[in-house]
Amino acid sequence: SLVDVSKCTVGDCAEKLEKDMCLDAIVGIADPLRADVIDAVATCQKAGIFVRMVTGDNLDTARAIAREAGILHDDGISMVGEDFRKMTPAQLDEVLPRLQVLARSSPEDKHILVQRLNGGLMPTTEEQWLDVHPGKDYATQKDKLLPGHMDEWGQSRGGGVGEVVGVTGDGTNDGPALKAADVGLSMGISGTDVAKNASDIVIMDDNFSSIIKAVLWGRSVFDNIRKFLQFQLTVNVVALTITFLSAVCGYKPPLNAVMMLWVNLIMDTMGALALGTEPPTKDLLDRRPYKRDASLINRPMWRNILVQAAYQLGLLIFLLKQAPLMFGCEDGSRHHFTIIFNAFVFCQVFNEFNAREIGDVFDPFKKLRTSPMFVAVIIFTVIAQWVIVEYGGDFTQTYPLNWDEWEITFMLGAMSIPVGYLMRLIPIDEDPDSYAGIGDTMPPKKPTSSFGMLSLLIPVAAAGYQMYKEADGEGLL
Repeated sequence: SLVDVSKCTVGDCAEKLEKDMCLDAIVGIADPLRADVIDAVATCQKAGIFVRMVTGDNLDTARAIAREAGILHDDGISMVGEDFRKMTPAQLDEVLPRLQVLARSSPEDKHILVQRLNGGLMPTTEEQWLDVHPGKDYATQKDKLLPGHMDEWGQSRGGGVGEVVGVTGDGTNDGPALKAADVGLSMGISGTDVAKNASDIVIMDDNFSSIIKAVLWGRSVFDNIRKFLQFQLTVNVVALTITFLSAVCGYKPPLNAVMMLWVNLIMDTMGALALGTEPPTKDLLDRRPYKRDASLINRPMWRNILVQAAYQLGLLIFLLKQAPLMFGCEDGSRHHFTIIFNAFVFCQVFNEFNAREIGDVFDPFKKLRTSPMFVAVIIFTVIAQWVIVEYGGDFTQTYPLNWDEWEITFMLGAMSIPVGYLMRLIPIDEDPDSYAGIGDTMPPKKPTSSFGMLSLLIPVAAAGYQMYKEADGEGLL
């Protein structure tokens, strides 16, 4: 029978209409993850980055998405914003190492989470704390209410520093969290202007996988700075020490002002162009991130600097004393010092190849095709050195060298390559405490490539050829 809907009550509907019904379909609505998200999250975790989800969705939905994306694991903690806000700073610090999902959260929760991780924009004075907690008692509650106080935060970390935090966001309310983060990443397509202005990096395609590129380039820049420092400090140590020792031994400085200016150009401008423009490699994602207070010059770098400096100093001292006898030149003459200068410059040219790797992997000529700037700098340095030596004259106080002298000084400089191999056999590892994030304590060690081993033949073959020529010239063969 027909029912007059205008006169039908809720009870009438349940009694007269909701019976003998037929199920036609069940519709489920899902917002699937992008295809690249799962791989991107896995890559970040492999790189030692702790990925957390902070969302306004309900807890069940957030858990399901986080598990699908690989963010939430069996030992991870998920909670809602209401429970999060009730915690004390000390309680939150206990949860943070395993907190992977924060659901039903407000923008303020996201801001507080960033503050507890890195100490960014943490209240440092009573006035700042009262601005965050108006009407509360500072004396009794400063260590009880989130986000806490800078003094309490520092003590909870033993006087250490916080984590390096990156935050993504697209809404206006994400501004405070983006500002407090060490690296704020906003969305270029869906992000608001407020979020973009508060962030450090704008992801133009709104893809989470683009964050990996930012991480890769950031680590590449950091490593390139280290490579440059490794090269520069070696040149500094040798140049200053040989100048000091020559003065103590009664010699004129073997490197005059113009020579030192050229060495400084190689060390600073040329070195920065060559080593500072090295492109990133995917190997950079195989290690954990560094702590914010990790030393810029690590243990393997000190090993490389000191061993190369020792070889170069030994070589220059040997030439300072024995070059007149070896090359038939006058002791302390312009010819004598030009030989020392030439050998020293070629040591830097070949040590620049060694400086391309900080750790224990020996592969000085790897991927030169992807480093055109490096190759161009090396070629320019060698050509400019030839011009300075052969045509510098009174301006540079150099003496033109013959072909044998060029060969020998080139070979002595090339010996920096096998020295680079031998120094990497000294078992010195990076400080495990310099790493942050998750995963293995130390990055995996990779064997030296076959091409790297073959590169040892270059100076060895050059030395063998020179010895053959000398023996043949003296009638020994």
